Amino acid sequence: MKNSINGKSVIVTGGLGFVGHNLVLSLVNDYNCRVTVIDNGLNSNSNSLKSIEGKYQLVLKSVLDETIYELFLGADYIFHLACVQIAHSSSDPKMDLQVNAESTLKILEFLRQNKESSQLKRFVYTSSASVYGSAKEYPSSEEGSTKVLSHYAATKLLGENYTIIYNKQYGIPTSSVRYSNVYGFGQSPKNPYCGVMGKFIHNALEGKKLGIIGDGQQTRDYTFITDAVSATILAAVHSHADGGVFNIGTGIEASVNSIAETISKYIPNVEIERLPPRDIDNIRRRVMDITLIQERLGWEPLVSINEGIQKTIFWYRSNNLIDSQ
Repeated sequence: MKNSINGKSVIVTGGLGFVGHNLVLSLVNDYNCRVTVIDNGLNSNSNSLKSIEGKYQLVLKSVLDETIYELFLGADYIFHLACVQIAHSSSDPKMDLQVNAESTLKILEFLRQNKESSQLKRFVYTSSASVYGSAKEYPSSEEGSTKVLSHYAATKLLGENYTIIYNKQYGIPTSSVRYSNVYGFGQSPKNPYCGVMGKFIHNALEGKKLGIIGDGQQTRDYTFITDAVSATILAAVHSHADGGVFNIGTGIEASVNSIAETISKYIPNVEIERLPPRDIDNIRRRVMDITLIQERLGWEPLVSINEGIQKTIFWYRSNNLIDSQ
């Protein structure tokens, strides 16, 4: 199924970011795609794609720059990953809205207006488990309720809804994926938006304390990067993904305390520091129901959290903690 993307023309917005650059590496190395990366380079740079230098095109522009739109007409697949991260969204709500949702609307509208000139096979929008917020249904399913707690979650949900509208009303081939706490190699510990897993492993290797917020019993569904990339590509090529929204996770919840404990098995003498609760994404539980993507697309997560932590530690050590951006 995935081989149908072989050799195709692909655009990845936000392609220098953590998930973005791993997706680009897979598209180029595994599927020989002709990839154009659109990224403003503010929180990352092309060093993350050094291994495929000369095999992709980089456009250093904001996704809000309408001069990039003509590029979309030559694309078979568009992966729209560009976003304002959750930790920054509340400090500039207007920019959060523009990048996470308005850019999605404008690109989809451009594709609608130029439908006859487009060769698009699928527009994939990357959303987040944050849209579930404080919803009390566990595991959280795509058919369940959403209760957003941040600007980021609100705009990501809005972006999702635009893909559904343009699919149903105008026949634009779209799909959306909701990532749940993606981690793994290629995530720079120096990036201010690095997730808890990356920060914990980096700090442990540096001999620094692991800062656990609150009592550490809060849970998340941690997804290894290769599983996230695999699911994203499948959402682009599978016929049953058209018009759909899919959870990307493992269906297994793990507490912050258990993450720290697992890391300590591979990195000795780990110290813990207790920190006060924060306002951002402050929920007790999160675990994803992945039944829909399993049944409709045949996707399964392949990397357990134990294996994923080992792989991530190995990557950090192999790269001598050099910033991967």
